[in-house]
Amino acid sequence: MTKVLLAAVFLALAPAALAQVDASIVPEDAPAWFGLEEAIAKAQAEDRVILVYGYASWCGYCARFDANVFTDDAVQAYLNEHYAPTRLDLEDEATMQFFDAEVTGVELGQAMAISGTPTSVFVDTEGALITKFPGYTDAETYLYALKYVREEAYQTTAFDAYVVAQRTGLTLAPA
Repeated sequence: MTKVLLAAVFLALAPAALAQVDASIVPEDAPAWFGLEEAIAKAQAEDRVILVYGYASWCGYCARFDANVFTDDAVQAYLNEHYAPTRLDLEDEATMQFFDAEVTGVELGQAMAISGTPTSVFVDTEGALITKFPGYTDAETYLYALKYVREEAYQTTAFDAYVVAQRTGLTLAPA
């Protein structure tokens, strides 16, 4: 009887487990993503940081990031004010322009040393890598990451210490 019950539960849950994830579908209430060249031009014209969001269409955490983090009002407001965000399909074989280089999404992801998805890569207006934020996190922590980069706190403070200071209202002493 137990085996029959377990088999029934497994068969009932199997379709949900096999459901396809497609992180290339951007939620309607997501930020205004720019094409790569457009993001670079906006960043240079408005002195913004370029956020390159590396994802793969099959990545479940990427789809969750889109649905739970990029749709957050505070995250969107901060992105809109301080960043030039662009999405990078890490499996894209199409050629795109990244500053003076013609690259594919695969090549750009490799050049940025993206080894997992999702990964947020922060780039300055000259094309230099500032830092990376790999993996999935909640909207509050991601907002701290956006502020950490924009405020250039990474130059003097570890991210964990920055978050603690932000949450507690402590002032960080320069290192």
